[in-house]
Amino acid sequence: MRLLGLSAIGVAVFAIGVIVALRQLPEWRNLSIPEESFFAARLQQIAGPADIRLESLPHVQLRSNGILLESDLLSDREKAYDVLGPAAADWLAREGRGPYVDASAQTRWGGGDERGQLRVLFTVRGVPLSAVWLPEELLRSRSSAPSARLELERLFLPPGQTVPEVEMTVMTETLRLAAIPGTTPPEVLITTSLRGSNVPQAKRVVGTVGSMRSRLENLTFGSFMTARLETMIVRAIFWIAVILLFGLLLIRRRIELKKGLVLAGLSIAMSLPGALGSSASWIQLVNDLTLVVGKALSLFVLWSAAESWLRSTVPGFRTSLDTLRAGRLGPKGGTALLAGWSIGASVAGLWLLAMSFGTMVPGVATTDGSIRMPFFGVATSPIEEGAFRTGLIMLVFCIALRWPLLRRIRGGATLLGGLVLATRIPLSSFGIAFTAGLLLTAILVYAYAEFGLTALLTAAMMSAVLPAALYSLLHFYWVPLASVLLLAVAIAPVPLGLLGIRRDDEAEDGPLPLPDFARRVEEENRLKYEMDLLARMQLGLLPKEMPQIEGYEIVASSILASEAGGDLYDFVHDSAGRLWIAAGDVSGHGYSCAIAQAMTKAGLASLVEAERTPAMVLQRLDLVLREIGSPRTFTSLALLRLDPITGEALVSNAGHPYPWIVRGAEVRELDLPSLPLGLGPTREYADTPLSIPTGTTIVIFSDGLFEAHDHHARPYGFDRLREILGKVSRRPAAAILTAILEDWRTHAGPATPADDTTIVVVKRR
Repeated sequence: MRLLGLSAIGVAVFAIGVIVALRQLPEWRNLSIPEESFFAARLQQIAGPADIRLESLPHVQLRSNGILLESDLLSDREKAYDVLGPAAADWLAREGRGPYVDASAQTRWGGGDERGQLRVLFTVRGVPLSAVWLPEELLRSRSSAPSARLELERLFLPPGQTVPEVEMTVMTETLRLAAIPGTTPPEVLITTSLRGSNVPQAKRVVGTVGSMRSRLENLTFGSFMTARLETMIVRAIFWIAVILLFGLLLIRRRIELKKGLVLAGLSIAMSLPGALGSSASWIQLVNDLTLVVGKALSLFVLWSAAESWLRSTVPGFRTSLDTLRAGRLGPKGGTALLAGWSIGASVAGLWLLAMSFGTMVPGVATTDGSIRMPFFGVATSPIEEGAFRTGLIMLVFCIALRWPLLRRIRGGATLLGGLVLATRIPLSSFGIAFTAGLLLTAILVYAYAEFGLTALLTAAMMSAVLPAALYSLLHFYWVPLASVLLLAVAIAPVPLGLLGIRRDDEAEDGPLPLPDFARRVEEENRLKYEMDLLARMQLGLLPKEMPQIEGYEIVASSILASEAGGDLYDFVHDSAGRLWIAAGDVSGHGYSCAIAQAMTKAGLASLVEAERTPAMVLQRLDLVLREIGSPRTFTSLALLRLDPITGEALVSNAGHPYPWIVRGAEVRELDLPSLPLGLGPTREYADTPLSIPTGTTIVIFSDGLFEAHDHHARPYGFDRLREILGKVSRRPAAAILTAILEDWRTHAGPATPADDTTIVVVKRR
């Protein structure tokens, strides 16, 4: 029922969007377009009076915008909305300005050998809107001036008609402005030529010569760039961040490039025919190929970085897309495909509604059509746009997961996605574009959150493909191959989804092929999780409370290293009322270390008895560890038996750093040489008697204390510890421990220590 509801909503929203677009957007209202031969004849018809002869059959294609060259200072759409306001949509539709027809041919003009390509942009009524002539000299990298001026104005005027001109210079261009007679609203013919170049251009825009001259006189490079400043800044920041993320993942070897390369190759394959077919000069060809490669490279970097970051961020990341890649389509994958198709239809409808709404608001213009043509041209394609939106949403989720603050701020990460998507919505108002981008992003985020990556990819793809597929069918004559391809992509998720939901769950069972880095990341995460468990187990083995004995202060601290280590300390009471104090260190890190640590603690609990001495306990513990411990693991252990009443003690050592005795300013270590437990030749341990009068402190520590290095690789050592103990010997045991740790941390710095560090302080008051 949920899928049926989503499907109904998706179809309804898309249908509403199409209906509104058919009533409001010029490119949807102009459904009747003459055949290619009509525009080829029109090109021949207007070229003759301008003394231009066609030397090849014209190449004709549909375009979504009215700009022939990126250097154009004015868009006819934007100028129409600037002059007419919301009424511009009706005027553009009546005039047939959207879509546009781009006709080009190899030509010769004048009586000389001036050859080149003539490109003319027509309305669907056959009226020329703009023209550019690319001389053949560009093929030979010559910049010589033409023998005479090519009067492109004659392409736009009836034979014999002339108009007065106003000449002016704007930035690097020389412009000639002339009012076109008999136009309502008034239109101006602008002829331009780059200074020092022989590439003439001409176009007609809505307005008067006076208003256009005033606007152009105030136009500088800065104001021209400022008009798109918001979009430029957001795009620049976005792509810099994506490139840095890609580089970081590449350095850390946490990136998978195969799928990005496949997308890049698909992008080039879809765009290359258009670039090769429409480029008349080698300069244009190089420029088009650069755009094609740059677009493919951008898609490669975005997808590789986004998916790899998502897999690195989410432990155990699996989606139905992985099962689809493995050729195992089941109920989860089918559900994701159908849900994604339905959500994509909703986004497509909202896209058309947003574009339509933009044309109704005063001061807002559509800078491009709602459908970008050519469908598989140099600039973009619906399939590539869908892949871009998918990569963007993946980045949104990673940002939300990495920085919880953005999760707490309602929709914080979605705001970022909407901001980026707004730069791809062709509306002159960045505010309206951002609002639309935010809504579309939120819906795509919902698709991923509810149904996974397959649904997101399908929804993002359908949001761009569905309007393009429908529009291409309406103009099947012009774009038959694109229509077939887009229709196949638009329909494919539905039968595949229905097939998937009818299958058993077993179809999706079994291991999934993962990228090498993803398997490595999962292994790292598994090891990290197990190390965390070991660290918690190690802490669990330590005493929960310090012994409370009248006349004594006993404190201890164990600081864990980056991995689970083997430091331990323990306190055991025997039946005679004596306190046994143990401090030890198991060699190495990881499982074997933690097991030996637990065995040592258990052995102490079972072996300590009133009639035994520390040496006897160590002797028996050595046998236990040799019998059931790891052959490569050894344990150092200092064991002290204290009679709290008399202050007399016995101490025995098994390879542990020597205990230190502090009496006033006197600091000395007990010389107790010996071998550790569990490894090497058999040995015997000796007991050393020790008297602890009032005011005496015993300090037992592991090697992590004196082996800790600073940033110059200098160890903490013993001299610094001796100096600290001499200064703080009269303080309580807790203050002595704090002073040692503070000085040690000052030396080692904030980094996690390389080895566990344990300190036990026993002071008789």
